[in-house]
Amino acid sequence: MNKHVLLIDDDPIFHVIFTRMINKVYPGLSVSSSLHGKLALEFLNRNYSIENQYIVLLDINMPVYNGWQFLDAIKKKGIIRNNNITIFVVTSSTDLDDIKRAKAYGFVKDTLSKPLSVNSLNSVLQPLVNE
Repeated sequence: MNKHVLLIDDDPIFHVIFTRMINKVYPGLSVSSSLHGKLALEFLNRNYSIENQYIVLLDINMPVYNGWQFLDAIKKKGIIRNNNITIFVVTSSTDLDDIKRAKAYGFVKDTLSKPLSVNSLNSVLQPLVNE
């Protein structure tokens, strides 16, 4: 079983920092990144396998294809029912409606506030490493 982390955020600095951090602390994890939800969905369409485990760190406010559109598409695709994708919404939004909306998707594990701390990242990735 391969273990993947998918970073979906329109901030390239987020990708650089967290890819380096993940590779340093969790060298056994594969890290992929997408600047918007459409690219991430294309990545999953090409690379998804029921045998693998995925952690997705998803920003909500992005151009082209935002986090809501990604969540709707992934739900429609039906792969969430396989329980091998865990999604965390990572957002700088303080809007309570955004948090409620994210939690309304039963497959969103939690919402995390930006900037993401090392402790938050560890709490998200540690269960994947220990499986």
